[in-house]
Order: sequence, then structure tokens, then C-alpha cells
Amino acid sequence: MSTKEIDIIILDEIDSTNNEAQRILDHKSNFPLWIIANEQTSGRGRKNRYWVSQKGNFMGTFILEHEIEKQYIPHLSFVTSLALKKTIEDFNSGVRDIFLKWPNDIIINDSKCAGILIESLRSNNNKEYLAIGIGVNLIKYPLNSSFKATSLKEEFNFDVDRDEFLNKLNINLLENIKRWEKGKNFSQILKDWKKFAYKINESISMLLPTGKKIEGIFSDLNDQGGLILSHNKETSVFYAAEIIEELKIV
Repeated sequence: MSTKEIDIIILDEIDSTNNEAQRILDHKSNFPLWIIANEQTSGRGRKNRYWVSQKGNFMGTFILEHEIEKQYIPHLSFVTSLALKKTIEDFNSGVRDIFLKWPNDIIINDSKCAGILIESLRSNNNKEYLAIGIGVNLIKYPLNSSFKATSLKEEFNFDVDRDEFLNKLNINLLENIKRWEKGKNFSQILKDWKKFAYKINESISMLLPTGKKIEGIFSDLNDQGGLILSHNKETSVFYAAEIIEELKIV
């Protein structure tokens, strides 16, 4: 699909682009499409965590029709991460190393600059869609966050234009979705993702929904993107839905 065929809806201020995606399903027929916000009042990330959404940054949701098996939906975090990394690299000029933090963040200089939120949506006539929510700190970043944050301006020392970023991201995301082939080529996606994995083969800690904190070595990913943690002479596999906080440095 050509990028020229993708509709882009730009809104001045909304609660969140993923929420808006749910609202428009019954009023649009030309998918995929983008919803972009100049400002969000209730941006959110995984586990409904508040995402600081400041003017000048990238806040968008890519909506596509649900045409894949449900067990493959988590693959899209890896597909999208690679597209985001490629887009950021287009502005980087080799100044900084860019890493992919499992399962859905982009890291520069040990600081978070972007995040992804994948959600399943359903229209009133029970048609299913997928929303890929993406937030990128282009210009501004929160000073008081649980994981240290940064922006592309802070790291690259120049302003990144939101619309130029969107154009590049649109191309890269479409290319990666096509390359993924609805799960058929996920092994190659994972192989590429692991080349840039943040803290792989290093000590990390994770907080489980039970409140238990577990520490170990991030040794690998399994064939479905589950994180393999080596601890106490054993290995455990964790999936994104099972984790409250992930990949804290020990």
C-alpha cells in the first residue's frame, strides 16, 4: 500500500489518540489511517500509566483492520519498535546509540524517548481493529518519571519537526508490517530486534502483578517474544501482559 493512500486525521486537542480511534471506527471505512494529536489531556501507556503529552511531541495512533490471528498481536510491538528506531535513526546521524527496551520502549542514553501501546478495538457492528499508539518525545520530556526520560532535541541538539517525523514513520511502519507478513516472518523481526535489545545479557529486575520483584539475567527472547530470565540457576519466560514494570537496571 502506498503511503499516499493513508488518511491522516490531525486534531488540536483530545484525551488520547487511542481513545479517539475507538470513537471513529463506525464513521470511517478507509483503513489503515492515522490519528494525530497536537496535544493530549489523558495520554496513557501500558497498564493505563499516564503518558505526559506535551505540545511539540509526537502523539499518534495507527489504526488497521484486524486480519491476523490473536496470538500474533503482541508481535506488533516488535514490528513497531523497529520502525520507530529506523525513523529516529533518520534524524540521528550517528550521534547516539538507540536501543529497544522490552517490550515497547525506545531508549537513548539510558533514557526513554518513546513508547508504544497496542490495543484491540471493536466497532458497534463487531468488526475488529488494532490500534498502534505511539508517543515520542521530540522536543520536550517529563523531568519526574519512574524511568528517566529524554527527547530527541535533548539528544540530537536540534528540533525534529512532527510532520516530517510522521512521514518517515509512516513509510517505515508500513514497510515493517509488510515484511512481518502477519506473523510468517516474525523470526526475522525478532532477530533484528535483538540486535538492539536494551540490557540483553545483563542483570535486570521486573515487578510482577503479585508485587513480587524478580531479578536475573535477561538472557534471550523466545520465538514469540517472551523474555527469558535466568535466575537462581533456572530460566523463566515472561510476557508483556504479566509484567508491571520491566527491565530496571540492577
